[in-house]
Amino acid sequence: MPMPSPREIKHIKGGVQVWDYRKTGILPANGGRIRPLVMVEHIPVIRQMVGLTDFEVLARVLKQQGLSLQAATDASGNVALYNDLDELCYQARGANSVSCGVEHMHANINEPWSKKQLRASAWLWQYAEREYGIPLRVAKIGGGGGKISVIKKGHVSHQRVSAAAGYNDRSDPGPGYDWEYVRKAALYYKSKGHFEGC
Repeated sequence: MPMPSPREIKHIKGGVQVWDYRKTGILPANGGRIRPLVMVEHIPVIRQMVGLTDFEVLARVLKQQGLSLQAATDASGNVALYNDLDELCYQARGANSVSCGVEHMHANINEPWSKKQLRASAWLWQYAEREYGIPLRVAKIGGGGGKISVIKKGHVSHQRVSAAAGYNDRSDPGPGYDWEYVRKAALYYKSKGHFEGC
């Protein structure tokens, strides 16, 4: 059975395309509405694939495991919106009720990051700020006993979420994710409406 086709909702100068899967049913959310305070940056340990195939494989893998996700990016600069950022998705144990998550297509944490993928991430950062009030900064979190607490809203690695909740079983998105470049690229997009020259 063929996968449902997404709708392209943005084609941004500088190599970013945004694809809307939200009405396709490809990866349903796990529950009702939440108030996202942090965006969790992940990698799915799935290799980059031609076109949008990697997004389709990711959706199938997560769905089979009873998991879900709000968004994803790939090295070509594509963004997939699977669910609204305020829909509950099981994507970060200990933080699901206060977070939205993004899987950045990588097979491992040492795989190089393309500028296009970091810009795709930056587009999601500014979108999360504009639509849900998640600031363009690294979050401050605490926690323990299986849950995180959010001290300052923002963006956080899956590794930090796992450590704060007491699981210590994640290392993503890895050292190549350039937090400062993503923040600056998000500000650049907010100012210019594109990523060309960023």
